[in-house]
Amino acid sequence: MGIDILTDAMRSAGRLDRAAMVRRSRAKRPAGKNNNGGFAKHVGSMIESLVQDVRDASRSLRHNPGFSAVVIFILALGIGANVAMFSVTNAALLKALPFPDPGRLVAGRATWSGRIGPSVSIPDYRDYRDGSNVFEELALIRGGAGGHTILGAEQPERATGLRVSANFFETLGVGPLLGRGFSPDEGEPGAPDVAVLSFGYWQRRFGGSPEVVGSSLTIDGLPTTVVGVMPAGFHLLHDVDFWRPNRERGARSSHSWIIVGRLKRGVSLEQAQSQMDMISVQLQEAYPETNENKALLITDLQAALSERYRVGLMLLLGTIGLVLLIACGNIASLLLARGSTRTTELSVRAALGASGIRLARLLFVENLLLAAVACVFGVALAVWLQGLILAVLPLDLLGIQKLGISVPVLTFALLVLLGTALLFGGFPALAGSRANPAVHLNGALRPSAGGGSTRLRSGLVVLQVAVSAVLLVSAGLLLRSFAGLTDVDVGFETENVLTAEVRLPVTDYPDARSRNQFFAGLLEDIRAIPGVESASAINKLPIRSPWMNWGVWNPEHPPTGLSDWQSAYSRAVLPGYFDTMGIPLLGGRDIEAGDDREAPRVVVINDVMARGLYPDQDPLGQDVVVEMGAVEPTPLRIIGVVGDARVNMIAMEPRFQVYFSQAQMGYQSMSLAIRATVNPTSVVGPLRSALASRDRNVPLANMTTMEEILSDSIAATRVINVTLAIFAAVAMFLAAIGLYGVVAYNVARRLHEIGIRIALGATGASVVQLVFRKAMLLVTIGLALGLAGAAALTRLLRQQLFGIEPTDAFTYVGVCICFLLIGTLACLLPALRAVRVDPVEAFREE
Repeated sequence: MGIDILTDAMRSAGRLDRAAMVRRSRAKRPAGKNNNGGFAKHVGSMIESLVQDVRDASRSLRHNPGFSAVVIFILALGIGANVAMFSVTNAALLKALPFPDPGRLVAGRATWSGRIGPSVSIPDYRDYRDGSNVFEELALIRGGAGGHTILGAEQPERATGLRVSANFFETLGVGPLLGRGFSPDEGEPGAPDVAVLSFGYWQRRFGGSPEVVGSSLTIDGLPTTVVGVMPAGFHLLHDVDFWRPNRERGARSSHSWIIVGRLKRGVSLEQAQSQMDMISVQLQEAYPETNENKALLITDLQAALSERYRVGLMLLLGTIGLVLLIACGNIASLLLARGSTRTTELSVRAALGASGIRLARLLFVENLLLAAVACVFGVALAVWLQGLILAVLPLDLLGIQKLGISVPVLTFALLVLLGTALLFGGFPALAGSRANPAVHLNGALRPSAGGGSTRLRSGLVVLQVAVSAVLLVSAGLLLRSFAGLTDVDVGFETENVLTAEVRLPVTDYPDARSRNQFFAGLLEDIRAIPGVESASAINKLPIRSPWMNWGVWNPEHPPTGLSDWQSAYSRAVLPGYFDTMGIPLLGGRDIEAGDDREAPRVVVINDVMARGLYPDQDPLGQDVVVEMGAVEPTPLRIIGVVGDARVNMIAMEPRFQVYFSQAQMGYQSMSLAIRATVNPTSVVGPLRSALASRDRNVPLANMTTMEEILSDSIAATRVINVTLAIFAAVAMFLAAIGLYGVVAYNVARRLHEIGIRIALGATGASVVQLVFRKAMLLVTIGLALGLAGAAALTRLLRQQLFGIEPTDAFTYVGVCICFLLIGTLACLLPALRAVRVDPVEAFREE
């Protein structure tokens, strides 16, 4: 095979030499004689030369299929991962929203002393809408989607719905596929109930029948007329089955809505923000008790929607890019090592007339071909990886369900192709272009040891170690943070707890008394199911259903302004909830069946709230004022104090919590909490039967265990952290391979020197020290650079960390130990080979 390559080199170099002589002879011709079309001939000659380079490069790669396959495989994985991650990032952060003229769409979010809320109140929205002239439309969308009971089919059905302002669809610029949107009067109190269906629900429930417009649905017991169907793919904030117009007026202190607006043409974000700031100042002066230090932040809608994904996506994209960089360093090292075996071939080409530029171009074309083939496989791999990324990291707010390969993605793939070819092929091509025929074709002369090539490979190893150290420190910090998150005490027991949601139709259960009777009877039936230890209900489950915070204060110390205003997460429970969830009762009593509408209004508060509002007195028997939405602030008697629970997010420290009696509140939707002595899923069948025996028109929804709720709440964090850790491990492995390659190459190149040292009496320990000194120097330099870079870059992760600092000493020390072990392992085999060198054999080889 080596003879074939040498023959090919001589042939191609010979053709090159003849072509060069022809060009020189043509160049000597007098100007004006047979020189027509000289430029065209020159271009043609260059193209012919390039085609020849491609042929020679293809032939050379075919002669080394194993090497070519390894390089293509490594590059295809790196390119595929980068292209897939870019396609997700492009769709989430760069691609325009699927609405007409999306650049004019904005989100309005409340801020409190500069911190994003983000929800606004309906009165504030109306004042911003009526007092501004920078918007074509300003609409409202409910911050959270709700589950609803739909009647009319053989079985009751659960569907998700969202309240929006009547001008919501006009603001986004999207009209219904069938029928119409909402008219302004349908957003007023007392108007008939109407709904617009999503395309998916229309297909699923009505089979795509156009007769749906004008038909009636019974939603939560209310007859509702379907007035329209939205096009396929329409989505904003929540993927719901239907939309209904909002008719609430709400209190200025009740914040549950997100503002969506469309700017007038020619109006900038800065102009809109300036006008909102002026209105905010006016509202602060007019309503200091609710609007002190409160304002409205106007943000590009796409930027607002993608905000929660930005850091995670950019972190993963950067990580995968750095892994590809390390892989390119390894491939460059392989090419440099391979180049040392091709010195004869390149020297023959140089002796037959190939210039250094021509040799460099030939080698670079080889590398470009490798990158091109790898890019084709990488793009194909990216299509599969896209679905995997969306499956483990759903971008629900953006409604991205599939991606595919677009022009921007292909452009990125082309840039990655060129970039990787330059990264791993540039230096080896330059090194190969310096072939010296006088040295390498003269058997009497000893070739140079290639010090420049060795230094370059050592530099690549230092870079790989440095980059790997940055990734390992980042991954270590995030994994330690995640471990702390999973071990945090949430304040309640999750084992063997089954949850499910029950929503009563308002027409069948119009008041608190009828709803309380239903839920009380249902819980009695559930407690009689074999294997059920206890059961209760709450209107908003911990972690799954966050927020709903109302203002609270000690009536002896009412707030003098918004700066004194404090809020508590407000929940309504049925008797036995704290016992079922394992929340300890620290004082007083639990909510009881007698705490109904006829009894005095009572609440149970958590320990944090008790210490915060009543620091110097016993809260039991005291009154607390609660500002319950549109209801006037009401004093309620504290009958009990319970332990602190994390009800909003696992990572959020417990805050004020107030628990009402459901019998006094009368919510129509409650979440069951059932503690079982057996596998909780085994009681699902009897639970369905118990509910059906009470009312067949009430469906059971969102059945899951409490453990699954907690796991799902940190699923996205888990995916990002684990993925980063995997790629960091891959980077470390690649760095180890690169280090091993350099050490092994140095030992092979210095066998003659090592043989002389051993012949002169060098011990095995001194030979091992010689091998280790070089490797550990590279590791130390790379590690120092990497840790310095990590100390600077990981500060950007501060918001992603829980219970740990970016400068965590344990993580940094662990990374150092890890790399010292890797350096040791990478040196073992080369050191063993060096110790076993036979001086006689080394001299004979010379």
